Amino acid sequence: MKFPRNKQYQALYLSDVHYLLNKKIKNHSHKELFQLLDHLSRRGVRFQNLYLVGDILESWYFNAASKLKKGQKRFNRLFDRLDVLVLDGGRKYFIVGNHDTTSFTMRLSTRIEQYLNERGWRIRERVQTRDVVAVHGHQGQYTRFSWAYHIAIVRLLHGAARLFPALFRVAEDFYNRHLNRVDPVTTQEKLAYYRRLSQVAGQGNRVLISGHTHDFLCIPELQIINTGDWVDSRTFVIEKKGSFVGLRMKGRKQFERVFRLRKVSLED
Repeated sequence: MKFPRNKQYQALYLSDVHYLLNKKIKNHSHKELFQLLDHLSRRGVRFQNLYLVGDILESWYFNAASKLKKGQKRFNRLFDRLDVLVLDGGRKYFIVGNHDTTSFTMRLSTRIEQYLNERGWRIRERVQTRDVVAVHGHQGQYTRFSWAYHIAIVRLLHGAARLFPALFRVAEDFYNRHLNRVDPVTTQEKLAYYRRLSQVAGQGNRVLISGHTHDFLCIPELQIINTGDWVDSRTFVIEKKGSFVGLRMKGRKQFERVFRLRKVSLED
């Protein structure tokens, strides 16, 4: 798929960038994301709405707010590219994911909130419009209580790894083995997870868009989309003329259309 010059779309959806994550801890595709954003900018592609559907920042392996305190350069590298893609008068949503914060209340740090607010971003746990409800997706696996419990363990592991950096991998392995949510794998598990998320998010007669599991997919019968990630799959979703198109970046300026979902009434 090629993007026509000066084309305007209704919305762009991205999730699970895990920005600032060090490749020594886990591989990522941040360079390729910058290539995508630069390509769209040079071709004059613009969006009325931009949704960052959670886990855009990485705060579980270090304190992202402390990195912002040291300087805005790395944050600006990402958000300068995002901001330029939004039309004048358009809306920019930062939906909080479970890796964006280690707060017991699921709130971003004050410093990061201030940075985003100054750039005109609307910080939300959920965004609901007439046609779409967008959430990160951890709400389908965490309750408020289990979230606080897991964050307490993450903070404990962070403290040990701060003294002994080599423990980062050990801490991650321990967390994933014994505490972390298990992503749905089978068809039955996925359907159960998304039905639960649909209920928690209040989907109703809307398209539900989420991230979290890094599983790029579309379930037409449930009107559900997962945006995938920018760690492995290099995927994103654009909204145009009442339909949602899922795209994968195959290489520089090369994009593959994976699915297309037309909004329909779930009551039909």
